[in-house]
Amino acid sequence: MVENLKVKVIYDDFVSKVKLTDEQIKILNMYINKDSRVKISMELGMCQRTVGYEIKKIKDLYNNYKDLELAKLKLLDK
Repeated sequence: MVENLKVKVIYDDFVSKVKLTDEQIKILNMYINKDSRVKISMELGMCQRTVGYEIKKIKDLYNNYKDLELAKLKLLDK
């Protein structure tokens, strides 16, 4: 339960700080729930290649978010 709470806090912070489209949020939620790219593409009416591209874009945005948050922590330690 604690782990789920941590994930929820990180998710909420990420979504609030990073501009995601409504479509990207839907993809992210389905991806977090471990839905396959095939299922995501069928439910959202887009090709699998587009879903893969959007997932990569979301991952890149998350990595940038994570790097910025870590940099903020390092600044606080000084």
